[in-house]
Amino acid sequence: MNLRTKYYKVKSFDGYNLNCKFDYPENFDTIAIFCHGSGPNTYDNRRLINGIEFNYYDLFSKEFNKKGIAFCRWNTRGCKPSDIPPDFIEIDDEKYKSYLPSSSIEDVVEVIRFFRKTSEYKEKRIILIGISEGATIIPFSAKNIQDEIDALLLLSFSYDNLKETIEWQLSGGSSMVNMLKWFDYSLKGYITEEDFKLDKYGVRKTVLKDVDFLDLDVNRDGKLTSDDYALMLKDYKIELFRAIEEEDDEWLKENYSVYLTSRWFKEHFDLPSISDVMLFLNIPIYIFQGADDANIPITDVDKIQKDFKNNHKSNLKLFIFEEHDHDLNYLWYPLYNKISSGLQKVFEVASSL
Repeated sequence: MNLRTKYYKVKSFDGYNLNCKFDYPENFDTIAIFCHGSGPNTYDNRRLINGIEFNYYDLFSKEFNKKGIAFCRWNTRGCKPSDIPPDFIEIDDEKYKSYLPSSSIEDVVEVIRFFRKTSEYKEKRIILIGISEGATIIPFSAKNIQDEIDALLLLSFSYDNLKETIEWQLSGGSSMVNMLKWFDYSLKGYITEEDFKLDKYGVRKTVLKDVDFLDLDVNRDGKLTSDDYALMLKDYKIELFRAIEEEDDEWLKENYSVYLTSRWFKEHFDLPSISDVMLFLNIPIYIFQGADDANIPITDVDKIQKDFKNNHKSNLKLFIFEEHDHDLNYLWYPLYNKISSGLQKVFEVASSL
């Protein structure tokens, strides 16, 4: 199939124009609408990593095209493509301030309405796909218009409120997911000095170069656990929550790993339970989760599964992928020309709907 592309400006609820990119095959019955993860993004998400330049969304466009599915996404508010590596994004700080959970929820709704009002698309099936923050956003978008949607695909789903997730991340949870994977002690749950010196995967020669065991064993109990990383991250966590509370956006821009505003954080902290929203929905919902996701506790999928079971709901299906990270090992594609089993399952499920 030959991939075709159109660009649309979709006016959102507040008059902001969403710059959408729409890739489609010659014949299609389904439109996949994609909601980004957090931070600045464009409809290409061009990147330069390890000397390799690629467009993140090319994989999705290509695979959906093969399966006869059109693919739509748009620039995050205040963002547009640029030619400056490594992220190739130009950001208008003032417009970027309007990028919030509340506006993202409504932006998805307005894109759906655009397709439903456009004669050539109004009879097409629509599936919503969200990754990371996008997986939080799209259930809220679907709540009031689920009759217009055929399914939700949630990649790297978070059950807990963002504030709880950050607490977990900065109390050693994220760090230990990676450390236990790197040293192959996920089942044991901690790393001794002997384990550290054994270093069966050679991590100390690369990621942890010139780092000694005692540099990490902060509480000196002879093993590396989340307690050690909680102590290391204590001051940073205090400063992060201070910056959010006091709306110190300059500190956030300089010190947080992703460019996000204090208002963005506060709105996320105030979001209602995502479980309640998902239980309200009757459309098929699919979750695709990496077992080695260091951004979200793997136990989050157990919580949502339990809620659906307790409420006698059968429209949720989970897929958990061993040795997959928060991006479902997306980087295998540009770095090794290999599509992970997690992403293959996403494309497979989308084409089966």
